[in-house]
Amino acid sequence: MRKKILILSSDPHSVNYEIIKKSISFFEKKNNKNDYLFIGDKKDILSTLPNNKKNIISILNVSKDNNSTKKYLKNCFDKAFNLLKGKKANGIINLPLNKKNLPGNFPGVTEYISNAFNIANRETMLLYSDSFAVCPNTTHIPLSQASTKLTKKNIIKNVININKFYKKIIGVKKPKLSIMGFNPHNGADFKKKLEEQTIISPALKFLKKKKINIIGPIAPDSAFNQISINKINCLIGNYHDQVLPTFKYINKFNAINITLGLPFLRISPDHGPAENIKGKNLANPESFIFALNFFEKYSKKI
Repeated sequence: MRKKILILSSDPHSVNYEIIKKSISFFEKKNNKNDYLFIGDKKDILSTLPNNKKNIISILNVSKDNNSTKKYLKNCFDKAFNLLKGKKANGIINLPLNKKNLPGNFPGVTEYISNAFNIANRETMLLYSDSFAVCPNTTHIPLSQASTKLTKKNIIKNVININKFYKKIIGVKKPKLSIMGFNPHNGADFKKKLEEQTIISPALKFLKKKKINIIGPIAPDSAFNQISINKINCLIGNYHDQVLPTFKYINKFNAINITLGLPFLRISPDHGPAENIKGKNLANPESFIFALNFFEKYSKKI
């Protein structure tokens, strides 16, 4: 059965239209397993395509008119959410947007979408590549808040979501997961019991009782070296920049951002809107194409 995947063109001030243009050959393929529906201002999207390519993609028009960018994006998301809630679509790719234009008061798209589907605090942010994935246990918050927001409950929720994703979607029978410590050298240099002893280790004890294959906490400064040594599928960190910078350095555009815990898969390219290079023909479409190919490969599992 063919699945319908929604694509939000998102922020009109970004490189998104250029990315769509540079990815148009994907939509020309006759053997695609899914149907793809763009949601956004039809005139804007088509304005960047050559005349002989304008009929290749399907678009659900959401006019920008004189709306603010925030209002326009809300209208786009509302259209997509209605289709997903009505079971008329099976997944969504949202192209990048500037978070200041995100509707409502949310730190990121992950949180915005989970709130719209009434599963706030049950979602998991996963940065995925074919070689390995990473997950931050806390996401878009100031570093000074990371310790107070890190909880046993949150770690358990994320690990269970990741384990389920690898088993159900990727087809790994027994995923191997690992979690980093929070402090330098896992807090071994300090007399006081820290997050490793009070939060992370108790969470690991619970998860191992659930027969989940997870090791840790491993020292943060050598954690990425352990991926190939221990054949780790997903490395779990405890705050946003504990895992994302190294992951992005290694994988560059060959990666995607996936929200787990939703009743569908939400994917976005693993980069921002890049307003500073808009109109300069410098945008790299590889992460968007990775997202499209991910749905092609795994759509039967969603």
